[in-house]
Amino acid sequence: MDNVDAARRQMASRLTSPWWYHPGIGLSFGLAFASATIGWEYIPYGVIIGLTLLPTVLTTVARRVTGVSIDRYRSTPSARWSVLVYALLFVVLAGAGIALQWGADLRWAMAGCGALVFVLTVYFGRRIEAALVRDARSGT
Repeated sequence: MDNVDAARRQMASRLTSPWWYHPGIGLSFGLAFASATIGWEYIPYGVIIGLTLLPTVLTTVARRVTGVSIDRYRSTPSARWSVLVYALLFVVLAGAGIALQWGADLRWAMAGCGALVFVLTVYFGRRIEAALVRDARSGT
């Protein structure tokens, strides 16, 4: 049993992502939001690069750096609640940005919402990761 506890502690210590991971993901999401502010023709590029390509590259590099591949967002009950709150806030900010940018004709609203998404992504990313490490150490 001691070997199992030692292995769990070792794995938990490797679950922490590099310092640049969460800010990088936040910047990529912010890029997707900002592309809507720059112009209609840039939205597809922002979505493709900011919501798919950059997060995939950052996750792949983080996996190689840490040596651990895990679904951070659904692997523990503690992480799932934080992911749910984050996802709801993400959708609310996207909706607010769209309403303000095109409904109220408020220029740079999507970029402002993208900046908030960056902050939320870093905050919730680290919170989710802390819950994951805590649950891995405790064995839940």
